[in-house]
Amino acid sequence: MTVPAWHEALDRLCAVRVSRRDAEFPDDLYDRVDDLIDAYGADDIAGIVAEAVVAERATAEQAIVFLNVAAWSGTDNGASMGHTLDEWVRRADDSLRLGIALHHERYPLPTHAEMVTKLTEIARAFPEHRAICERHMARRPAD
Repeated sequence: MTVPAWHEALDRLCAVRVSRRDAEFPDDLYDRVDDLIDAYGADDIAGIVAEAVVAERATAEQAIVFLNVAAWSGTDNGASMGHTLDEWVRRADDSLRLGIALHHERYPLPTHAEMVTKLTEIARAFPEHRAICERHMARRPAD
């Protein structure tokens, strides 16, 4: 079985220890995110980063930071990755991916109405995500 070329770039990224609470991120974080995007050949690295968490190569906390940095590192300002994250919220069938998507530095889903409807459902179904759902609903202005 051949290992994908981006696998090594993902390993290097996962070796960067970060937390959302860090006041500043290490410079190599930005370089490693850029390297992964280049090696993967697409701006949307959400799926492979989530799989790294599933494989215990990274923590969910790292994944959140990696994807927040990736949104600013790619060529489309996070648009393609945003579509993936929104789909994770719409499906709401995987608590890990849902948590990553809900903690991204943007409001989930394109409209206030859709967000409120979906996050209300998620808050009921996933008590572990209730606080972030309530925070998004309280802070997002109506369209």
